[in-house]
Amino acid sequence: MKEMKNAFQNKKNNYLVLKIFIFSFLALSIILFGVGSFFDMEINSWFAKGMDVYFIKIIVWIYEEAGMTQSFIFIFLFIAVILEVTFISSSKSLKWKIVLIIYYVGWLVFWLTFNITQIIDAPLRDDGFGPGVNGWFLDNQKIRQYILVSLFIIETIGFGVVFYFLRFKFSNRADLLQNGYRVDAIKALTIYIVSSLVVWIMKPTFGRPYFYSVDFANIFYSDRLQPEWRDYWVQTGHKIKSWGYINKETGLVESVPYKEWWQINNFFGNIKDIFKPLGSQKPGWWNMDFPSGHMNSCFAIVFAGYFFIGEKKNRKITGWKWIFLIGWFVHINLMQYTQIISRTHWITDTSFTISMTLILFIFNGLVIDKIINKYNTKNNRNFR
Repeated sequence: MKEMKNAFQNKKNNYLVLKIFIFSFLALSIILFGVGSFFDMEINSWFAKGMDVYFIKIIVWIYEEAGMTQSFIFIFLFIAVILEVTFISSSKSLKWKIVLIIYYVGWLVFWLTFNITQIIDAPLRDDGFGPGVNGWFLDNQKIRQYILVSLFIIETIGFGVVFYFLRFKFSNRADLLQNGYRVDAIKALTIYIVSSLVVWIMKPTFGRPYFYSVDFANIFYSDRLQPEWRDYWVQTGHKIKSWGYINKETGLVESVPYKEWWQINNFFGNIKDIFKPLGSQKPGWWNMDFPSGHMNSCFAIVFAGYFFIGEKKNRKITGWKWIFLIGWFVHINLMQYTQIISRTHWITDTSFTISMTLILFIFNGLVIDKIINKYNTKNNRNFR
C-alpha cells in the first residue's frame, strides 16, 4: 500500500494521470458531440423533463446565474498577477503603484455597480411575460434576486480573499520573480481571451435557436403559463423577448424552426439586428446558442491551474490540487447538464465548447512559451 501511494505521488506518475484525465475528458466530449449531432432533439427532450421538478429547477437557476459571473474573479486574478509582478520587477516604481491602485479601485467600482444594478433590477425585469415573471424558469423574478444576492455575497468574499492574498502575501514571496508567475498569468489570460473570442464570433455567425425557442409553442400552450402571461406576450411581450413567432394568418403562436449546429441561420439577413436590445431581434437567431458561453467561462477556473501545475517547473500535484481538479470536473459537468435541462443549450453546444477549449488549452502553453523564449533571446531579457 505504501509503495502504491509513493508511486502515485511520484511527479512523473502524477502528470501521466493528469494527461490521461485531460485527454479522457476531451475524448468523452468529442463522443458526446458526435452523438448529439444525430440525437440533439431526443437528448434535450429527455433532460428538459428536469424542469418539472422544483428543486432541480432551482439548482439549474443557480447555475444559470453563476455562469454569468463565475469567470470575473479569475480574470481579476490573471491581470492582477501580471501587474503585481511588473510592480515588483520595476523596483516598486511609483508609476506601477498608481496603476495597481487604479486597477484595484476600478474593479471594486465595477463589481459593486454591476451587481447592485442587477440585484435592484431583478424583481421587475420583463422577459416577455410581464414585469416580475422569469421567462426561462416561468417563476417569480424574486427568486432570481435571492440567487443574485447569495452569489454576490459568496463571490465578493472570494474577491476579498484573492485581493488580500495578492496584495499582502503573494507580492512578498521570495520566489515571485523566479517562478514565472507573470508568464503563467499571461498564459491564463491569453487562453481565456482566445477561447472567448472563438465562442463569441461563432455565436452570431451560426445564430442557433435555443431548445426553449424550438419548443416554444408547446411551452406557451401548456399549463406552465398563466393565461395573463400568454395575453401579455401576444400583445406586448413578443417585442421584448421574441421567443417564438405569432402567425399573422392564424394568430397562433409558433415555435422557431430547429437548426442543426452546422446550419447557419441566415447570417447576412440577421446580423444587422445584432445591436438591438437582447431578445427583440429575429426570433431564434438572437438566442445565438452555439457554442456555449457558460461552458467557456467554466474554464477560467482551471486556467488558474497554470499557477499551481507545471511539469517543467517541478510543481508537484498534491492531494489538494487533485481535489481542486476533481471539483472543477464535477462543476463543469453540472454546468453542462443544467444548461441542457433549462433548454438554453443543446448537448452539441456544450460538448463542442468543452472540446474546442481543451484543444486550445493543450497548445496554448506551448505557444506562449515559444513566444516568450524568442522574445528573451532576441532582446537579451529574462522576462518571467
